[in-house]
Amino acid sequence: RIHYLGARGYEPEIETRIHTLVPEAAVPIMVSLRSGETLWLGSAEEYRRRFPWAFEQFGAVSETQAHIATPLIHLGQRVGALSLSFDGPSAFGVVDQAFTLLLAQATGAALHRAASYDAEREKRRQAEVLARAREEVLGIVAHDLRNPLSLISTTTQFLLEDSLAPAERTRLLTNAMRAARQMNRMIADLLDTVRLQAGRLFLQLEDVPVETILQQIEETFAPLAKSHHVQLLIARPDQLFTVRVDPLRVSQILGNLLGNALKFTPAEGVVTLRVSRQDNKAKFEVTDTGPGISASDLPRLFDDFWQARRGDQRGVGLGLAIAKALVEAHGSGIDVTSTVGRGSTFSFTTPLAAGRAAERARPVPSIQPSEATLDR
Repeated sequence: RIHYLGARGYEPEIETRIHTLVPEAAVPIMVSLRSGETLWLGSAEEYRRRFPWAFEQFGAVSETQAHIATPLIHLGQRVGALSLSFDGPSAFGVVDQAFTLLLAQATGAALHRAASYDAEREKRRQAEVLARAREEVLGIVAHDLRNPLSLISTTTQFLLEDSLAPAERTRLLTNAMRAARQMNRMIADLLDTVRLQAGRLFLQLEDVPVETILQQIEETFAPLAKSHHVQLLIARPDQLFTVRVDPLRVSQILGNLLGNALKFTPAEGVVTLRVSRQDNKAKFEVTDTGPGISASDLPRLFDDFWQARRGDQRGVGLGLAIAKALVEAHGSGIDVTSTVGRGSTFSFTTPLAAGRAAERARPVPSIQPSEATLDR
C-alpha cells in the first residue's frame, strides 16, 4: 500500500496524476521502490527513451531535465522512495550522488521514526480503550449484580422470621430463586464473552430434530410469557426436519432473542417464534410487537455492553453480542428488521442435517472487545 506524502514544484494537473499512480506503474519512482536501486536519468531524452509512458503522462520540467529516483531504506528495509527533477543537465558526479544518497538516508530515517511514532500512538490508544472498557465492564457488572444480590440478602433476612406465613415464605423464596438465576445468567454471559474473545468456545455439533428445540423453548418460555401477560406463539413448519447444530448454543441464541422480545413487549403483546425450511437451511425468526428499534441504534445493537436504554438494568448488554457470535459460528448471521412503534424481527439460519450422527467439535471464531460502552 502506497501513501503519497506530497509533490512540490509541479503544475496542479501533474500533481493530481502523481497521486493516482499505482505501485506497478512504469515510472522512475515506482521502479526504484520495487527494485531498491537508484535511477540516474541525465537528460530529458534518456527519460523519454527509458520511460515513454511516464514522459507522456508527466512530461519534463525542461528539455535539459535531469531526474533521480531513489529508494528510501532504513535498517535494510524499504520505507519509501524519493524522486527529484532538475531543470538543468547534470553529469551526476561524485558530489551529486553523495548528496542524493545522504538525503535519501536522512529521509528514510525520518519516515521510519514517523511510522514508529504512529504505530506506538495507535497501540497506546488501543490500550487506553481497553482499559476504559475494563473499567466500564467492572462498573456495569458491579451495578447489575448488586441488585439481585441485595434482593437475595433481604429475602434471607425475612426468611429467618419464625412468624412468616407459608404463602409469604413461598413468595420470598421464589423471588430469591429468580434473583439467583439472573445473577447466574449475567455471570454465564461474561464467561462466554471471555471465551469468545480468547477463541476458546467450541460448538458440539449434533443432528437435532427441530421439534425437540421448539418443545424445549416452549416449555422454558411459556411460563415467562404468561407472567408478562404476553402471548407466545410457536409457528412450526409444515414438515418437521433435523438440523446440524450445537443444541445448547442454539437454545442460548433463541433464549437471548426470546428473552429480549418478552422483556420489551408490553402486556397483551405477541411474541412469535417461526421456523421454516429454505433449501438446505432452517430459518428461525423471532418477532415481537414491542416498541421497535430506531435506525440510529441498529448499527450498535450487537456491540458488547451496549444498551439502547440506559435506565434498563435487566442485563449487562452481552446477550445479543454472544448470540451473533454463536450464529456466525454455525455459518450464518443475524438479520434484524424493525419499525419503531410496531416491533422487531430477528432471524438467522442453521444448516440442515446431512445424515451425520457423530458429534463434531467446531471452534467459535474469537471476537474482539468493542469500543462501544453503552442489550437492547
